[in-house]
Amino acid sequence: MIILVALSLILFYLLWDKILKTYYRYWYYTSQGIQATYFPIPLIGNSLKLLEATKNANEYTDQILYEYFKNYFKGKQIPKIFVDFLTAQGHLVVSDPDILQELYVTKAKFVDKELRNRTLFQKLVGRSILLEPSTEEQALKRKRLSVAFYKDKMTINLRILVKKTYDWVQSLKQDIKNGQNEKELGKIISDHVTACILASVFGQTKSKQTLEFLKPDGIEELSIGSCVAKFFFQLVRRQITPLRQITRLFDKHYIGQNEKLLAQNLDNYRAYLQQLIDERKEQLKDPNFQSADFLTLLLTDELYMNDNDLMKDEISTFMFAATQTTASMINNLLYYFEFIPEVKEKLRAEVINVMANEEQKKSLKSLEKLGYDQLQEGWQYLYLLIQETLRIEPPVRSATAMQLRQKMNIGGYTVDSETPILVHFMLLHKNPKEWQEPDKFIPERFDPNSRYFLTPDGRKRKANSFSPFLGGRRICLGKTFAENIAKLVIPIFISELDFKFKKPEHYLRKPPKSVSLEVNIPILLSQIKKE
Repeated sequence: MIILVALSLILFYLLWDKILKTYYRYWYYTSQGIQATYFPIPLIGNSLKLLEATKNANEYTDQILYEYFKNYFKGKQIPKIFVDFLTAQGHLVVSDPDILQELYVTKAKFVDKELRNRTLFQKLVGRSILLEPSTEEQALKRKRLSVAFYKDKMTINLRILVKKTYDWVQSLKQDIKNGQNEKELGKIISDHVTACILASVFGQTKSKQTLEFLKPDGIEELSIGSCVAKFFFQLVRRQITPLRQITRLFDKHYIGQNEKLLAQNLDNYRAYLQQLIDERKEQLKDPNFQSADFLTLLLTDELYMNDNDLMKDEISTFMFAATQTTASMINNLLYYFEFIPEVKEKLRAEVINVMANEEQKKSLKSLEKLGYDQLQEGWQYLYLLIQETLRIEPPVRSATAMQLRQKMNIGGYTVDSETPILVHFMLLHKNPKEWQEPDKFIPERFDPNSRYFLTPDGRKRKANSFSPFLGGRRICLGKTFAENIAKLVIPIFISELDFKFKKPEHYLRKPPKSVSLEVNIPILLSQIKKE
């Protein structure tokens, strides 16, 4: 009898939550004039349609979700807001700058990150500001953490990163002399950016900055930055497993061999962070110890200093957000540098101009002029390139989902509190009403003196038409930090080195690259001859 009742309750739950509510939401939003993608199938939504988008995937396939949307709206303008049912719950997809103004600013206090994500990502980011509700406590945490990106802290960090980048370029030059000039663009950039981020987060440490990463077929030694990236994407995949599509009861649990290995890796990672925290606490007992790294900031802030778990949460968030986005941005910009001759010519000219009189350019001392003020004011064309790279290929194609605290009007539509809202940066940045020739790489569109600075109908673009780092109280704290690393790494790299794509096809078409898209771009490095 008990079993029969239990089965009846389960069936009732599935009927109501995964079928009836799905079709109610479909009616609820389409009746307001919001367009829907495919009509959802009971329990599984449109997940089979998403699988179709992966069938012919190759190195030129972009984010699967983006390809899925393009497939549905093929030949049509993608709406500024539409409802999609990849899962039975459904979600609203937004790419309209006016709606973003509401989500980021005018109604921001009613907007949180989706509650479910806080459960799914608990072991990695815990109570960090990334997924915490929009409360006064979250605002206070953001304010305290923002100190890490103040000019005085950044200036100290940038001096360290200049030396690290100089040494990196010298090692690449030595590789060229040794006949090891073939490299993979993404790997050399990712490795160096990871080293820069680790130095910024942990400063000088005696501990090794790698971790033994457990896999079903053995153990792999990975950098801490690589581990955090793997954790993030493995946690994302947990959400789309068939069991969790049916119920959220297992969100807190790690089921099966792969998930249990993930849980163990996360535990090992957090134990490693605790080791670094303990080491730094000992160093701080020395009154002469000084450091501008992120860990030291946390350990000297009264909000964080006595909460080891919260420090680990914020470190994990910072490392993922900074490492993967920065590496992706620099990778893409350098690709366009080689891909478009005009871009290469203009950027080289600016590098020569800014780093003038450089017979001494090789010296570390002369590179120290790349300080905070220089990075903010000295690079004009490089700034345009960074912005356009972030527009045409945002490192994160879509944000983690948001949801409202209560039912309210957003963009002229009534949105309930249970519906996830997905801001899709790629769709936003290719809005043909805001951008002229949106599929072309045109850095001048960020130059106020260029005709491309305006919309196709000649007006000023809306403020949130460009939003690679979210906005308002959810804007990425490390935005300036990521841009500064790019302004530092790229000029030092191209002032000393040149490269060519090894594969001729890479001069014909650029493969997409983001934090979730790996692409293999073999390059042949050479040293620039000084006249």
